[in-house]
Amino acid sequence: MTTSAPTNRWTACNLDPRQAAFWQSTATLNAVPACRRSWKTEGAKRRLVRAALTPSPHPNRRFFACAPTHQQARDIFWADLCQMVPDWALATGNRDRDIRASDLTVHLRDGGVLRVAGLDRASRIEGGFWDGGIVDEFGDCRPDVLHEHIVPMMVREGSYIDLIGSPSGRNHWYNLVEQIKSGDMPSSAHFTWKGSEVLHLYLGRERAAEVLAQARATMDEDTYLQEWEGAFTSPRNQVYYAFRESDHVEPCPYDPMATLFVGFDFNVSPGVAIICQEQPYRGTSPNVDRSEDVTMVIDEVWIETNSNTQKVCEEILRRYGGHEGEVWVYADASGGSGHTSQISGSDLDLIEKVLSPTFGSRTISDEGGTVGKTRNRLTMDIPRANPPVRSRVNSVCARLRAVDGTIRTRIDPKCKHLIRDLEGVQYRKGTNDIDKAGAPDLSHISDAWGYLLHRRHPMMERAWVVEQLC
Repeated sequence: MTTSAPTNRWTACNLDPRQAAFWQSTATLNAVPACRRSWKTEGAKRRLVRAALTPSPHPNRRFFACAPTHQQARDIFWADLCQMVPDWALATGNRDRDIRASDLTVHLRDGGVLRVAGLDRASRIEGGFWDGGIVDEFGDCRPDVLHEHIVPMMVREGSYIDLIGSPSGRNHWYNLVEQIKSGDMPSSAHFTWKGSEVLHLYLGRERAAEVLAQARATMDEDTYLQEWEGAFTSPRNQVYYAFRESDHVEPCPYDPMATLFVGFDFNVSPGVAIICQEQPYRGTSPNVDRSEDVTMVIDEVWIETNSNTQKVCEEILRRYGGHEGEVWVYADASGGSGHTSQISGSDLDLIEKVLSPTFGSRTISDEGGTVGKTRNRLTMDIPRANPPVRSRVNSVCARLRAVDGTIRTRIDPKCKHLIRDLEGVQYRKGTNDIDKAGAPDLSHISDAWGYLLHRRHPMMERAWVVEQLC
């Protein structure tokens, strides 16, 4: 495919069918996590200018081109957009008057505007509707910028947004792409391509092969996959480094007679719990231990917003109120002194209060009087204090994969939030502290699982500490 437009800046380009599909897309939201130097930014610029120059019944249309910071946005977009807009499309035809570097705006006929701005201050693009836009390096933007600052202003018929950039770990960029791929976001489209598939279209096959060979020789595997293959790799500071979806995830059976192990972490948004059983492994994975029961993560509770401990317990009862075996509870030890809502009592008090009528002892009566009393099937196994974070993490990783390669955990695929945690939770750069701020919705459900596993299967600490080599 060859594209052209009315200025010299619009040079001819040969496109791979996947790139051509992006160029022709009419979706409201287009996500393009693709490799470096592969036309994704160039294509988005051309789509933006094309949309701005296309006649419309709406006057005073507005278009934006954004990046994580104002300087980035200027460097990526400003010069190119100025060169792409022909004189006849300007408000007065005078480039000195209509192209304003002071506020990075290009003023078009019919009152239209092209604006370049950085999203380090999202207020730069607030106030009024937008008809089209680009966000480059979306993975480096704040997670809330799309749904809180951009989408609410893109309600006019025909408005669209292109989100582009190389993959950046398993963060909000990855989550958005997965939502689109699963069909959960109507009127959205996903496009991607690898350097090995498209670079030869611009560089020629010999030069493209040289560029990729040099990249392979100077990058670690994860960085190469991310930058040149457009792949969302697990972060290199991955806390639960022993986890691999292909090794650990498969359907896990529920046994109504076996003990139910429930782990809690106390939050309002989200409210979470993890539900496990320990059973013999009868699957086909060669590295899973068959000499003892393995931890089967059969389910998770995730209440996105406005949750509290009582709501989480009620959801557990809704799903497992008919459970006939014992129920053991593990949780954040600090839940004994605080609570996640204005309901009276600590979180641990609330768990016992809500679950005891179903799983605790109770008197059985009939018309003739008391018949008997059921045994108490509920056990609260809570330590006086939480273990050190490193100890808890080590217990999880050891259960995921021992040094000899043995696996003692299976995770049901419906536990998607736990899987996302295990893939995405990171250490803060240069520390052994879990990064709670970078992705606020991560770490809660893996913490709940960690309290459970460290209590049931603690990895014994030695008198020495082996530091991770970086």
